[in-house]
Amino acid sequence: MNISDAKQIRLVDFLCKLGFSPVKRLNYQYWYIAPYREEKTASFKVNDQLNEWYDFGISEGGSIIELGMKIYNTHSISDVLRRIGEVTEGLPSYQYKTTSVNPADIEEVIQELKVLPLTNHALLSYIASRNIDTELAKLHCVEIHYDLRRRHYFSIAFRNKSGGFEVRNPYFKGCIMGKDISHILHEQSIIQKHVCVFEGFMDFLSYLTLKKEYDTIVCVNPPCDYIIMNSVNNLKKTLYTLESYEYIHCYLDNDLAGIKTVETYSGFFGMKVVNEAIRYSEYKDLNDYLKKKKMLKH
Repeated sequence: MNISDAKQIRLVDFLCKLGFSPVKRLNYQYWYIAPYREEKTASFKVNDQLNEWYDFGISEGGSIIELGMKIYNTHSISDVLRRIGEVTEGLPSYQYKTTSVNPADIEEVIQELKVLPLTNHALLSYIASRNIDTELAKLHCVEIHYDLRRRHYFSIAFRNKSGGFEVRNPYFKGCIMGKDISHILHEQSIIQKHVCVFEGFMDFLSYLTLKKEYDTIVCVNPPCDYIIMNSVNNLKKTLYTLESYEYIHCYLDNDLAGIKTVETYSGFFGMKVVNEAIRYSEYKDLNDYLKKKKMLKH
């Protein structure tokens, strides 16, 4: 069995084989008690139309591969594929189709795009599930609605320098109307000495939430401007803007991509660069640190 084969296995059938039954069903949405952790209220949802899952309790989701990694407590894809194959032997496969669209063509097919203040309860609940302050999210994000190939979508949206939007909801992460970085000033028309760099806007909002809560472990004291890369692939686009700063505080993910990005910045800007990820080295990113910190409080 390969990854493509595994993704054609119906998640509902896979969970049934493992002994898990939905607590409730609403159309094509199946709600379960999470199959890999203890909880009393069902917060694990399977979208049977997309064949994807999302756990609102830990703000994670994905395909059968990511679910297998959780259930079998392994990062080995080959091991996951083997065990999924053993459990689902004899089950029928389904031809699930992805609804992704080429970003270069998306403006041609999007219709009825509306940009609104962020007020949708489902979107705010998603933000709250990640322990991000919803008032801060309302300040820096908007809500967009659009029709794409005869289907209606709505998402949290974060504006970038090109006027495009980084969009996010529990089932989708991407951009529309052009990919670019975002640059937010602490004080209008004034460049600070310090700048904080984040990979995505959820990390940025996590930092602001921690700042609001007077977190001294992660946050720096001086007033800072903010650069959100909106993807490490935008590294080159950040270089010109970063030249204006004396101190560059990198709050990137604790993974290979984050480490290499900091190394690249250090090659360009030398001692100006501070790898702030060491402040949360036991966590995968800032939002992970924020969520675990909230859990410890309770």
